Amino acid sequence: MVLGSLPESMDLAKQSANQRGITYTLLRDPDTNVTKKLGLWSDMMDMPWMGYMIIDKSGRVAASDLQLSEAKGAAPATVDTILAALKQAQQAEASGRQPQATS
Repeated sequence: MVLGSLPESMDLAKQSANQRGITYTLLRDPDTNVTKKLGLWSDMMDMPWMGYMIIDKSGRVAASDLQLSEAKGAAPATVDTILAALKQAQQAEASGRQPQATS
């Protein structure tokens, strides 16, 4: 599952996912309820952290990073970072071993 907490439309989120080859289920969270429950919300900034969290099938956090760069032009590297962490979690799951959580 890929969680997007920005108030963008689901069509825009799907378009963005398609452009990046992301085929995972998208969960739109415009009210930020899920984002807050997962600890991805900054009360101080009153907005989601610029980061990600990968949760495996058992509900364990397999990887996360809440301090991704928001610098201009950083988005492609950010997407690559998330996809690499996801691939590592998938490989660990396929081999029957626990992925090493990152943060």
